[in-house]
Amino acid sequence: MQLVLQLKDERYLYVDGVTRPFDGKIKVKDDIIGYKVIYDAGKVKILNEHKVLIINNSSVVSHAILKEKIEKLNLYLFEDDNGTIYAYIGEIASPKFNFPYMIIHGIPISLGSKSEIISAVEKDYKVALYALEKFRNDVNIVNNSIISLVKFGKCEEAIKYYKELKVSDPEVSLAVAQCMESVGEELEALKIYSFLSEEKYRELESKIREKVNSIIEQYKKEGNIRLLNDAIKMLPTYDAPLIELGWYYVNKRKFDEAVKYFEEAVKRVPTFHNLLLYAWALIGSEDYKKALEIIDKAEKIKRNAGSAYIKGLALEGLNAPLQAEREFLYACREGIVDACMRIKSYRLYVPEPFDPSVWLGYVLYGYEVKQVLGNGGMGYVLLVERNGRKYAMKVMKKEYTFTEMLYEVAKMQEISKRSEHLVKIFASFLDENWTDYFSSPPAIIMEYMEGGDLRSILVDQEYSALRHSVKWPQVIAFVFSKLAKAVIEIHKEGYVHCDIKPSNILFNKKLPRYGEDALNALMSFDALPKLSDLGSSVKIGTPVMHYTPYYAHPLQRFGNKAETMFDVYSFTVSLYVSLTNNFPFPEWLENEIEEAVKSPEKRRQALEDFHNATPRLDYVPEEFKDLIMRGLKGEISMLEIDKKLEEILIENYNIDINNLKNEAEKLISY
Repeated sequence: MQLVLQLKDERYLYVDGVTRPFDGKIKVKDDIIGYKVIYDAGKVKILNEHKVLIINNSSVVSHAILKEKIEKLNLYLFEDDNGTIYAYIGEIASPKFNFPYMIIHGIPISLGSKSEIISAVEKDYKVALYALEKFRNDVNIVNNSIISLVKFGKCEEAIKYYKELKVSDPEVSLAVAQCMESVGEELEALKIYSFLSEEKYRELESKIREKVNSIIEQYKKEGNIRLLNDAIKMLPTYDAPLIELGWYYVNKRKFDEAVKYFEEAVKRVPTFHNLLLYAWALIGSEDYKKALEIIDKAEKIKRNAGSAYIKGLALEGLNAPLQAEREFLYACREGIVDACMRIKSYRLYVPEPFDPSVWLGYVLYGYEVKQVLGNGGMGYVLLVERNGRKYAMKVMKKEYTFTEMLYEVAKMQEISKRSEHLVKIFASFLDENWTDYFSSPPAIIMEYMEGGDLRSILVDQEYSALRHSVKWPQVIAFVFSKLAKAVIEIHKEGYVHCDIKPSNILFNKKLPRYGEDALNALMSFDALPKLSDLGSSVKIGTPVMHYTPYYAHPLQRFGNKAETMFDVYSFTVSLYVSLTNNFPFPEWLENEIEEAVKSPEKRRQALEDFHNATPRLDYVPEEFKDLIMRGLKGEISMLEIDKKLEEILIENYNIDINNLKNEAEKLISY
């Protein structure tokens, strides 16, 4: 190769590998630093049509051969298909001479080298933009290019290509979500975080909530209702602006309008107090029957003086004075003064509502009460001890009849014997004709599950490392394999559980916080998963009157007769939630099904939409996809689910399930 070059103020003649000074004239301008020449017998003929161009950050050449390196000038020479020479000043790692290169915004990249392209996009956002246009079918290049754009602060471009190319990689999604936050697309970012990072989701949700709270404060000062209407759209999971709007219309005595906003607040956050506000507005609009339905839902969460008072108002509106008085009496005793005004004063001359803490240190039926674990709607749960062993004692509140509890115990005690993975009932002490509630309350003795429930493991920050562990799918496969056997035993007894969900999956001991440790604890039977709340079980063929949203099959919600398919569905949803920390179907479908519960004429369409819906499986491990799809569609039995989970453990995770079965036999007599 024969060239004349001018670098800065120095001119050179390069002839066949030899570089020497050149005292002739060279026309250089912009990127032109020299020309090809013909050197003969000491004479130089410059070929003006064959330029030498310096490579800079705007240079883009799709195909050029690396010809030579001028060592003295640290200059690499490339030649394109038209004979133009490109000079690159700098270093090239492992240069390949006489090999084709592409030059992207000043960076030479050997043709076909994906690793060099990825390295280049990390150095210059312009290279990333070029790569996103030219290599959009290469997932790795696309992912790295978008991340590069985020790092260089090119958020609009990163978001554009992320959406345009429908990128699903978790790392890229999280990076783009940060960009979305910075450009005001907070709800889009929140959606990404909901799938990939609970911590980030909570942080952003808190940030948006603070903005909404500021708008509410502004509304309080200005009284401008448009502020609340704007705030509603900012965070679809936040109920505060809806509650404010509800109270706005209550104060104006426009209860029908208030009902709309309190109802929406309940859809967003079905908390106890939201349900009561909704019921209160319904009473104001004289829809007493609906109000009573809502209060009953609220009291499934808990029962207190407030719910009793509102329930009394609803019953009063339905012309049920005796039932209303019972509610007002309870509310009055708990300090609701308005309730006291609605009852006969002599009815108050009865003992105060019982405080279970008076039992602490007391011995009931030979069990010493150590702690009050819970205070639910119908009963107390006490931690008791006998002969150094801990149990849970469930005591029915004296305000209630014992019919339901007697029925629950009869079912639970028998069925709980069928599997080591069902919470066991050891004893019951029931007498409907009790006279001394303090010393001999109606009670049942159950297995104490000190490890808590699966739902806590799915949401608590303490278990973040476990949930993100590579062992997490194995942990879940193992847990649900055991639970499948428990459900099969319930079905053998002619019952359907009807309420399988993570909060009803308990552990006898606290599960370790790290994947390997948790799996070892389960495989060694140190930690046992068990299905609880057998009181929800319904005889096969009996209408189902209760359910948990999201987990219950639509037919169960519509009050159809119990069938084992209901448990298959809720078991599969629970498995899906445990693997992905999300629900399988979109929120609009859930809302449609719930709407159909209240409006029978909408059920056919809801069922059609349900059967046509396709669950999202991209975050479900490959080995679970077929099982989950068939379980959600009702195309598999619990026996088949049990078999499939065992296959996953053996074939995918190399867990010797047969050996573990032998170990389990030793525990059944426990």
